[in-house]
Amino acid sequence: MTTITQVEDIDVSVRRRWALRFGYSVLAIGLAIEAWPVVLFHDSSWRGMESIVYCILSAISLLSFVGLRYPVKMIPLLLFESAWKVIWLGAVALPVWLSGSMDDETWGYTASCLLVVIFLAVLPWPYVLRQYVRAPGERWR
Repeated sequence: MTTITQVEDIDVSVRRRWALRFGYSVLAIGLAIEAWPVVLFHDSSWRGMESIVYCILSAISLLSFVGLRYPVKMIPLLLFESAWKVIWLGAVALPVWLSGSMDDETWGYTASCLLVVIFLAVLPWPYVLRQYVRAPGERWR
């Protein structure tokens, strides 16, 4: 009987798993530097959307560290990270850039979101397509 780990070993090469680990480390360390200080050392007035965003980013950082150990199992995390960045770039940055009204703050977010190319490059796309697009869905009952 083939176990899940053996199937992953066949479907995703060792080299690709190390590439995934690189992607997770970029995400984990980058967000640990950016988000964790804000979460750990905020003042008592911290609330609202900013607090939600930083807590979500901190959770992504923690889960990225899990991805270092389980690079294939945590692929949905990199898909999520890639999806929101591509959506933001297309829905926010591109229209602002095309209108010629990019400000420094938007340029900063755009530069950060352009790091999505790392995740798009390390993802094993044949595996992703086979596992998440072409594979039959799980039963509803």
